[in-house]
Amino acid sequence: MATEMLHTYMQDHHAGAAAGVDLFRRVAKDHEDPEIRGVVSRIGDETVDDLHSLEELMTLAGTSPSALKDLPARAAEKLGQLKPNQRFAERSPLSDLLELEALTIAVRGKELGFRALLDIGDPRLPRPTLETLVARAVEHGAQLERLRLTCTDALRES
Repeated sequence: MATEMLHTYMQDHHAGAAAGVDLFRRVAKDHEDPEIRGVVSRIGDETVDDLHSLEELMTLAGTSPSALKDLPARAAEKLGQLKPNQRFAERSPLSDLLELEALTIAVRGKELGFRALLDIGDPRLPRPTLETLVARAVEHGAQLERLRLTCTDALRES
């Protein structure tokens, strides 16, 4: 039962990571600020590396990604783009802020997932790899928070 739960947990995190990668790529392409686009692009590339690391960990644990979970998660990320944003023909200034918040939430989920795998102490999952992944997620979160703070001006009344 515990192994089945671990497999489900890892597959769920893989689905979230797959959707997160799509979100990173979209924000890196669409964000208004070129500096933020650059940082988000780099973190997105590193998130792809983290996804591959998760896949390696899944193999070590005897499981694999689930297309039945990955596809709906990725579709949900695409559907999230259709939200009303007070603008019809142009990008809302709120989009930059909301997207950075979504990326921050995604990175926090990644951190928590790797921490949980670290906490269970499964001998199949190399502790140094998990520690590195947790540390990188924490650093990504700090970088995204700095970027997010630069976008809160959209909330000030003109």
